[in-house]
Amino acid sequence: MTLQNLRYIVEVARCRSFSKAAQSLFMTQSALSAAVRETEEELGIQIFRRTNRGVTLTVDGEDCVRHCREIVERSDDLAVRYQSRDTVPTYFSVSAQHLPFAVRAFDELMDNLPDDRYDVAFRETETNRILHDVSTDRSELGVAAFLPDQLALIRKSLYIHDLAFVELAKLNVYAFMRKRHPLAGRETVSLADLAGYPFVTYDQQKAPSYYSEECVFFDSLKKNVHVSDRATKMSILRSTDAFSIGVDLPNFNLDIYFKRRNTELIALPFADQPEPLRVGYLIKNGRQPGEIGQKYLELLSGHIARLKLPEREG
Repeated sequence: MTLQNLRYIVEVARCRSFSKAAQSLFMTQSALSAAVRETEEELGIQIFRRTNRGVTLTVDGEDCVRHCREIVERSDDLAVRYQSRDTVPTYFSVSAQHLPFAVRAFDELMDNLPDDRYDVAFRETETNRILHDVSTDRSELGVAAFLPDQLALIRKSLYIHDLAFVELAKLNVYAFMRKRHPLAGRETVSLADLAGYPFVTYDQQKAPSYYSEECVFFDSLKKNVHVSDRATKMSILRSTDAFSIGVDLPNFNLDIYFKRRNTELIALPFADQPEPLRVGYLIKNGRQPGEIGQKYLELLSGHIARLKLPEREG
C-alpha cells in the first residue's frame, strides 16, 4: 500500500466515478482501477461498489476513505511544514495552566526569537489538555504548578502519557481579591475567613478534581464560580467580593494596567500557609528542550524568581 494509492482512493470517492477521477489525476482509468483493486486486496475489503452509473462506497469503504483522507491531509501538512523550512525555520509551542508568569516569559521570548519569520504558539488551557498537548507533540513543553499530594496522584497520568515533570521552584500561595474587599485590611487570611465569599476557580471540565489549578480542590466551599479564562477571572475579582487562590500575583500589582483602576487587586498570605506549590515544566521522557525551548525555560525561571510579594504599606 502506498500513499499514492491512498490519494487515488480519496479522489475516486470525491468524484464518485473512476473515469472522472482518472481525468483529474491525469492517468488512465485502467491504471487507476488496478491501483485501487491492489489496495482492496491488500486490506481484504471492498472499498467501492461498481455500477453502470458510477461507484458508491461500501460500509468498509466509508470507514477506509475517512482514514485515507486523514493520512493524505497529514502528509500534505508535513510537506508544507518542512518544504517551507527556508522561509519559516523557527517552530515552538508551549501549553500552560493559567499562570501569568508563564505568559510574561513567552512575551519576553517574542523579543528574543532569532529569525525574521517564525511559527510559535502559547496555549493557556486546563491541566488535562496540557498532558495531551505535550504527549502528542502539539506542544514541546507544558508549564504547571502542583501540590505535592497532586503530584502523587498525577504520576499515573504522567506515566501513561510518557511525560516527566521537572520542578523549577517551590512557591507559596496567596488569596487574591480586590483592594475594596472586606478582608483586604488584614495581614493574613485563613480558609475559614474566605469560606463565605465566592471562590473563582478554573474549570477543569470532566477531569478528576486533583487536576485543579487551585490548592483548595479538596475543600468544600459554599460558593464556587467556574471560569475558563484568566480575563474573566480577573474581571470577577475586580468587580465583586470574590477571591481566588494561587501563586500568580506577586508583581501584577506593579503593572500600570491594574494601577490605574480603583479595583486594584491585592494578595494576602495565609495564616496557616499551605504547602508550597511545585512549579515546573512537562516534557516527553528522554527528550531535551530545543534551542527555543531552552531559551523559554531560562526566561521562565527568571520570572518565577521575581515572584515575591511586595511589602505591605503602613
